Amino acid sequence: MTIHHRLIVVTVAAIATVTGLITYQLAREKLLTPEQLQAMGTVFFNTPRVFTMDNLISHHGKAFTHDNLKGKWTLAYFGYTFCPDICPTTLSQLNAVDKLLKSDNIAWADTIQYVLFSIDPERDTVEKLAQYVPYFNPDFIGVTGSIKAIHTLTRQLNIAFTPVVNNSDEFYLVDHSANLVIINPQGDYHGFIKPPFTREKLKRILEEMVRSFY
Repeated sequence: MTIHHRLIVVTVAAIATVTGLITYQLAREKLLTPEQLQAMGTVFFNTPRVFTMDNLISHHGKAFTHDNLKGKWTLAYFGYTFCPDICPTTLSQLNAVDKLLKSDNIAWADTIQYVLFSIDPERDTVEKLAQYVPYFNPDFIGVTGSIKAIHTLTRQLNIAFTPVVNNSDEFYLVDHSANLVIINPQGDYHGFIKPPFTREKLKRILEEMVRSFY
């Protein structure tokens, strides 16, 4: 290779490096600020929070442990199958954003899982969840357990709800938070998203979530 050719190679490499740095910087500059995220009802913690969970079971009849939360992003919703409005609406919106991400061929679409944790385990048996959750999306996961196990989990994830035990009215309602909980691929509590939800809003937040993590 002649000196002239070497200079061309070095110059091209230098330009590519600078271009890459500029592209990277521009991408970083496009990240939303915490204030912009808050305006969208979203908070990402500066330091994700470790939490524990035990004695839970999925609608597939298998133990659902912390290991099931690792290696993927998790959008967790705490609701129940007898919920008349906000729960089915939210699950429908999660299905809509899941389909949007996949139809747009988003590379990381399959790295997100959607989980419904029941806050009404007395009525939400494994069998009930198995009938209910796949109706919205066959890939969604329903999780139940004892009221103690659920309450222990919700306290760590800042989900407020009023437990109902031994209610004689089979059509009782459960007051609960409607936030979505974000759990990162390390299995830590990463943040939360407040309603209202639309698929466009959720897509933008999820894009930000993934880009800011790596």
